[in-house]
Amino acid sequence: MPGLRPPRPLVAGDFDAAREVADSWFGHPVGLTLHRLFFDQLGPTGVWIESTDGRPAGFLLGLISTADPDLAYVHMHAVDPALRGQGVGASLYREFGRRAGEAGCTRIRALAAPHREGAVAFHRALGFDGPLREGHLGPGEDRIVFERALPIT
Repeated sequence: MPGLRPPRPLVAGDFDAAREVADSWFGHPVGLTLHRLFFDQLGPTGVWIESTDGRPAGFLLGLISTADPDLAYVHMHAVDPALRGQGVGASLYREFGRRAGEAGCTRIRALAAPHREGAVAFHRALGFDGPLREGHLGPGEDRIVFERALPIT
């Protein structure tokens, strides 16, 4: 992707830059969903993409499940709204999926709120499918539990 550096693992120092852009990229406060833990302790499993001038372009917070070691789980992904539709989000997922596959994972899971039409369409375009689970994150917090096999091509 022109003007962007290749994807790389997250590092602790990326937290402040992510925190600075996340609320505006999502259009609402993300609160503790963007937890420092993902950068400080789980950073190498996440993915970071930045522009050649060092500005954040997108990031993915993910982990390999310890309860289900063949499962890679995406907690959150975010892309600069000016870059959406240009393959940045897919690049984040492919890189995460590639590394998770190398670690022994055979499938990947991500959640999306059913009213977030862009997120639902994005996951379906990448080949994800899954059921709507009412109250998955608590009362009134329905989620589509997307899953697909790795690798993501």
